Amino acid sequence: MQIKVHPLFFAFALIATLFGQAITFVWTFAALILHELAHALVAGARGFIVKRLVLLPFGAMMSLEENMDRASSVLVGLAGPLCNLALVLLLMGLWWIAPASYAVTSPFFYANVSLGVFNLLPIYPLDGSRIVLGLSKNRLKTIKGLQIAGIVCSIIFMGLFIASAFFKINFSLGIIAVFLFYGASFGTREEAYMSVLDRSSKNYALGIEKKRVAISARAPLVRLYHHVSPTSLTTFDIVDENGATLMTVDEDELKKIALKKKLSSAIVDSTSIKRDKKL
Repeated sequence: MQIKVHPLFFAFALIATLFGQAITFVWTFAALILHELAHALVAGARGFIVKRLVLLPFGAMMSLEENMDRASSVLVGLAGPLCNLALVLLLMGLWWIAPASYAVTSPFFYANVSLGVFNLLPIYPLDGSRIVLGLSKNRLKTIKGLQIAGIVCSIIFMGLFIASAFFKINFSLGIIAVFLFYGASFGTREEAYMSVLDRSSKNYALGIEKKRVAISARAPLVRLYHHVSPTSLTTFDIVDENGATLMTVDEDELKKIALKKKLSSAIVDSTSIKRDKKL
């Protein structure tokens, strides 16, 4: 996995430190790491691995060329914000049990609130745009609309930043404005996530293990993905309830099947199994 830190992230850290908000930055960084970890875990459960991660002050940048099925796009997009909002509820519970903890954990609470709510906005390159794309039937048209929304919002945030100079200047608004404008105007075309079935995900320099897995024909398709990794080439024996082999599938064939079926569906439908038994 390639990890990069965007200059805006360093700018946010510097400004926070100069204005005595170093503790707030540390809590925000912790919330951000958990946010991205939630994305990665759900992506892994859906058969994708993190290929490239660019850390920004308010999340990682989505790719214009991201190639996920619709359900995975929605689930991965929701994972980060929902993780932050779940942490918000846990902290509220902690304060109810131990009120004294509020003084220490309040910056973490507000960091999770801002990350969770902000990233649900349906504008590019935020997580909300990944959710909208997963629900959209016209990806190209939707991306253009989301990019325009991102630029419009960046202008609004820049206006708020300038207005804050007349009261109490808020540098976070300026950083958000630049982040949204950059992402919407020059969004990366490098994939952030890649399917574990892509040949390019295999690291042959370290050596690849060949393995064979027997799995029930009634198991959901996504279950097969859990046996695939960048360090192995897996062949699957699809078996019935008695362990008899119905068919054999390699990773290339699994990829073709996955393009035609939902990941939640069985690798072999029940009618096909009954027909095979009669024959």
